[in-house]
Amino acid sequence: MVKNSEKTYGQLLLEAKKQTDRQEIGETVGPMMKDLEKLVNKIASDQAEKCFEKGFHLEKYYIHISIIKDPWSPNVLKIYPHPIRQTRPSPYQKEDHYLWSVTNLSHIEFEWCIPSKEILTYILKNPNEFDPSYVNMLRRYCTDKIDRIEDYMIKGKLA
Repeated sequence: MVKNSEKTYGQLLLEAKKQTDRQEIGETVGPMMKDLEKLVNKIASDQAEKCFEKGFHLEKYYIHISIIKDPWSPNVLKIYPHPIRQTRPSPYQKEDHYLWSVTNLSHIEFEWCIPSKEILTYILKNPNEFDPSYVNMLRRYCTDKIDRIEDYMIKGKLA
């Protein structure tokens, strides 16, 4: 028994787990956005330094970030950055992932954020609760109009 309780330590842990295991990625992303912004800015800054050091230039590259809920620790979200991609990843390859493009080593542009199917459905059913440009992007995603063939070309050739 735990002091001041009628329950064992294991019982208290199970109760705590039940109360906290309901976290969804969408609930956590809002507070994480500043951290993601810092991460993207750091990646772009580091890459610009590397390019100046080595004497080469990247016209355009992508920073792709996935956020995955750990199956063994449900309250742990893992951030997987895939920085400096010259080829554009498809928004249709998975859920809960983000894409930024960087042109001329310093101009960072948010491309998209694809949520889970459940969150996507909720957003589209309640569009007035969300940023209109984000809702429009998700509508284009659902109608398969978020990509253009030019997005997958490098120096005029399909990558």
